[in-house]
Amino acid sequence: MSSVDTRLHAALARAVDGVPHHELRRRVDALSHRYRTEQVDDTAPGMRDHLDALAYAVIRMPATFRALYAALSAAERHVDASFTTHLDLGGGTGAAAWAAASLWPHITTEIIERQPAAISLGQQLAEGNSWRWTTEDLRRWSKPRDPSAPAGSVDLITIGYVLNELTDSLRRALIQAAGRFATTIVLVEPGTPHGHRRTLDAREQLIDHGFTIAAPCPHQGECPTDWCHFAARLPRTELHRVLKDGTRNYEEERFSYVVATLHPVRPAPARVIRRPGRPKGRVVLELCTSAGAAQQLIVPKSDDAYRAARGTNWGDAWSQSS
Repeated sequence: MSSVDTRLHAALARAVDGVPHHELRRRVDALSHRYRTEQVDDTAPGMRDHLDALAYAVIRMPATFRALYAALSAAERHVDASFTTHLDLGGGTGAAAWAAASLWPHITTEIIERQPAAISLGQQLAEGNSWRWTTEDLRRWSKPRDPSAPAGSVDLITIGYVLNELTDSLRRALIQAAGRFATTIVLVEPGTPHGHRRTLDAREQLIDHGFTIAAPCPHQGECPTDWCHFAARLPRTELHRVLKDGTRNYEEERFSYVVATLHPVRPAPARVIRRPGRPKGRVVLELCTSAGAAQQLIVPKSDDAYRAARGTNWGDAWSQSS
């Protein structure tokens, strides 16, 4: 468990201290069902009170943090720029702020969120960090902006697990507004077929807006797969296992993402888009290549690239020839 994971889990433990677990469990069950079935839209009631926000934070915030951290790490590797200002759209209890600060400790973050309960809990968890929450509904934020406002006024915008809460027209308006005000945009959605489709739609819109895709795609063409997603492993606390009836001490968060930028990029030659297979004496890699094709690569033990292939994980860049 990283130091940031430890601090986040400690902050969550302090927040749930004294809260009856049976009541928290009831809220967790309701929120988990909504998330699994993606029964959310722009009219959803969201977090009604502090207990709803706390249930969400305990169950979803560590996983959301891990997915956003993975996507932001890709931005750090593949975008030739520095990030000092950060705007998080629909940031809830602050998972993206935690992820960005763990990579760039001095980054200045503003979080746009409409739910007062989420804002209150996020501020409680922030442990003195100087992140600023602004109470605003993204449906209003994404309306046409002041044409006199400077373009590219923020280095980085994150949009994490938000598009599934909006209608098609609001999604497009939000991406358009974000594309005007940020030089780099990192978008993360659930790793479901629907989440992948929403990510692809945003990717296409950003390309049309003049952005270059820095990750995960090593190309600017159409996606060669029906369902591209990745996985981040995160540790579970005892409370997390109890509330989710889990037996393992970890879980995997599956997510789709895109990093788009106006800066120069350092693209990966290829990306591993499935969990590598490791039958005896060889490694099987499913790759998305710079040519925009999906390709299976079998690396035998006799190959010079075998050692690198053995250490390669789902989502990694692949640069070895074989």
